[in-house]
Amino acid sequence: MRVAHGARVAEAATTKLDRDSLVAAIRSASAAARLVPETDGFPGFAPAEDGGPRPERFARATAEATAEERVERLAPVLAAIRDAGLVSAGFLETSRASQCVATTRGCRRAHDGTIAAFKVWALETPGAGGAAGFGGQMHRDLGALDLAAQTDRAIGVCKRSRDPIELEAGTYDVVMEPEAVSELFEWLSTMTFAAPEVEQGTSAVAGRAGERVTGEAITITEDPLVDGDLGIAAPFDREGTWRRRVPLVERGIARDVLYDRTYAARMGARSTGSSVVPDLGAAGGIGSCALTVDGGDAASVDELVRGMDRGLYVCRLHYVNGHMEPRRAVMTGLTRDGCFLVERGKITRPVGNMRFTDSFLEGLARCDGMTRAQTAVPTWWSSGGACVVPGVRMRAFRFNGRSQRRG
Repeated sequence: MRVAHGARVAEAATTKLDRDSLVAAIRSASAAARLVPETDGFPGFAPAEDGGPRPERFARATAEATAEERVERLAPVLAAIRDAGLVSAGFLETSRASQCVATTRGCRRAHDGTIAAFKVWALETPGAGGAAGFGGQMHRDLGALDLAAQTDRAIGVCKRSRDPIELEAGTYDVVMEPEAVSELFEWLSTMTFAAPEVEQGTSAVAGRAGERVTGEAITITEDPLVDGDLGIAAPFDREGTWRRRVPLVERGIARDVLYDRTYAARMGARSTGSSVVPDLGAAGGIGSCALTVDGGDAASVDELVRGMDRGLYVCRLHYVNGHMEPRRAVMTGLTRDGCFLVERGKITRPVGNMRFTDSFLEGLARCDGMTRAQTAVPTWWSSGGACVVPGVRMRAFRFNGRSQRRG
C-alpha cells in the first residue's frame, strides 16, 4: 500500500488480504507519509489509461500441477543420477502469480501468470569438494520442460569434471554457457541501466548516451513483451504502468535506460514500466524484468569452443560481485559446476574453479561469437523475471585467481 500526501510518499506491506488488514496497511502508510521527506519529482499515482499488449503468460498445466505430479516427474531424474553413481540435489517448482494494481486516480490492472522451474545438480560426493554438474530450465508451461535432457547434461558435466588440473592465473579466451552469461548480465543490468544510477553518475552509461560502450556485436534490450517460449514477465509494473520494449544498447551504442514514473518526470523522460519492489530491484525500486541479449551466428556452444586455440569453457558462475568499479562494470566471481580447459578447439581436461576479475563491458567489446539460440534464465534480483541470453565467447578475459586441485 502506497500513500501520498502531496509529494510525501510512504508505503506499508501486509500478507493479510482481508479488508480490515488492507485498511490498516493504508492507515499505517498514511501516518508515515506525513513524516517522510518529499520525493523530488513525484508526479502522483498512475491514472486510468488504455490497455496495453498482453502476451500469453498463463498455462493451465502449471497452475493445476499437484505435488504428487511433481514427484512423479522427479522420480526418473533421481533414478538416473543414482544409477550414474552420483548424488542428486535440486527442485521442480510450479507457481501461479496473480498481480493487480489499483490507484485512487482510476488505474485498474490485473494479470495471472505461471512459472515452472527445474534445477538439478549431479554431485560426485554428498558434501562440498567433489565434482558437480548442473541442469536447469524454466517455462510458463510445465509440459514444456525437458527434465531428461537437463538431467543428462548435469550427469555428463559432473563426470567430466572429476580430477581437475591446476591452472595459473592469467588472461584466457573463454566460452560461457547462458547460465554463466546471465549472471553477469543481471549484475550489469542492476548496476548500469536503472535511472537512479544514471542520475547519480555511478552507471557505466551515465553521460554516454549515443556513445559506444561495448562491441558492435552486442545488442541489449529490455523486452518484457517477448512472446513464445522465452516470455514470463507481467505486462505492467507495480505502479500500473504498461511495460514496453526499451533499447538499452544497440550494436554497442548506449541508448535508453529504465524509469519509473518519478524518475521519468524529473529526468524529462517517459516511464518504461520498470518499477519493482525496492528490495528486489536496483536502488530506487527500478529494475529489469526481461533483459534480452541478441544472439549471434553460432549453431551451438560447441561451435564457439571449436573457435578457440586455448582457453576456458565455463558452465556457471557464483559469488559474483559487480560493485567493484561500476563505471567500468568491473566484476569478480568464481566458476562453478563445470570449468574446462580448451586446447585446439576441443575440451581436454577439467580445471579447478577459478576467480575472474574484469570489466564485463570491456569483455563484451572482445566478444567475437554468440549462439543463435537464446535461453531464459530466472533472475535473482527481480520478481518473476528472466534474463534471455545466448552462449558467448570473449577473448582475453582476466582470471586473477589460480585454480586449485581438489583434496
